[in-house]
Amino acid sequence: MKKRVTTVMLVCVLIVFFINPVVGQSDYPNKPIKVIIPAKPGGASDRLARMFQKAFKENDLLDVPLVIINVPGAGLSIGSRRAKDSEPDGYTFLVNHVALLSREAAGLDDFGYRDFEPVAQTVGYCSVICVKEDGPYQSLPDLMKAAKAKPDTIIFGANLGGLNHMAGLTLQASSPGTAFRFVQIGGGGPNFAAIKGGHTTVTHFGAVVYSSYRTGGITGLAIQAEERHPLLPDLPTARELGYDAVFEIANYWFAPKGTPQYAIDYLADALEKALETDAVKERIRNDFSNPSFLKGQAFAEKLRAAYVKIYPIAQQATKK
Repeated sequence: MKKRVTTVMLVCVLIVFFINPVVGQSDYPNKPIKVIIPAKPGGASDRLARMFQKAFKENDLLDVPLVIINVPGAGLSIGSRRAKDSEPDGYTFLVNHVALLSREAAGLDDFGYRDFEPVAQTVGYCSVICVKEDGPYQSLPDLMKAAKAKPDTIIFGANLGGLNHMAGLTLQASSPGTAFRFVQIGGGGPNFAAIKGGHTTVTHFGAVVYSSYRTGGITGLAIQAEERHPLLPDLPTARELGYDAVFEIANYWFAPKGTPQYAIDYLADALEKALETDAVKERIRNDFSNPSFLKGQAFAEKLRAAYVKIYPIAQQATKK
């Protein structure tokens, strides 16, 4: 009799397992989903997350609200670490970009993309190589030839260790023997002032930032993209001009390690659907960005390839 009861119980357990293989999957989600933005409100990652938050709500793509939590500091590290250490219950996610990879590669953080579950890549934007409107270099070939003929003399304004520095190093690496003199300036506003004042010769701006500055006395020499942007049709790519210096800053969505796959798939599918809405398409275009959706194995492979590419550049960025 005891053996029969045990067998019946085992059968019942197996039936439950195959009907509902993951505990909690049947009622997921049942509370708000949090996404951590490791930067202040108003930045590129924050604006991106709020764009999706609006699309989710207007198109009923999530069954629960998406709550955005800004945790700035330490080059995106504080917020990223909080997300990494959060409970992997499917209710906490992170938005970051290549900075997560570059900081690990440079030894600035003791964790990286492999300490998370990859969810999806959504939107990317590219940098524009800029100089002063009436400066000595009015074409990318002229600038690169000068930086090669007189290495370490042309001043490149950057936030050392930051994305504009990485973009500049990518450009520099596209022409062996070329060397800029990278100096600490900061982000968009300070670099614009430095270029205008003649304190620096060249810098990089995100395409959307460049679009707001381009009538103020700066010239774009090239965009570090795979192809020209439709809102900047006269701006050539660096590759068109002979320099393989693509530097796309793609937005990555992650979950804490151990997050159930059903929760990852749920958010990834919602992100993919949001990218198909007219409002999001228009917003991306007007922000001089481009949709670049990946999930699953394709996204995991993209992260591995991106890390291999950024590693030597990040290592170089930390050299004195």
